[in-house]
Amino acid sequence: MALNSIAVEFERFWAMITKGMKQVAENQKDEMRKAFFAGAWMMQRATEEIGEPHISEAQGMQWLTDRANECKAFSSALLREYSERN
Repeated sequence: MALNSIAVEFERFWAMITKGMKQVAENQKDEMRKAFFAGAWMMQRATEEIGEPHISEAQGMQWLTDRANECKAFSSALLREYSERN
């Protein structure tokens, strides 16, 4: 992944999950965009906080590792669901 904007990554994600779908509800993309950006905002806020004195380097690294694992698990489940549907 290049260092793309959140908007670019959302469009890539949207294209991947809607590929082959016949119809998508009109407001579904807008609602998903809001959720996508909310998640990105949470990650931004957390990475700012990790740099603060009250968070140790070990705590920050553990938090990032846990989030990476959480994202990998979600991605695996999403791809499994997608492959079962198609």
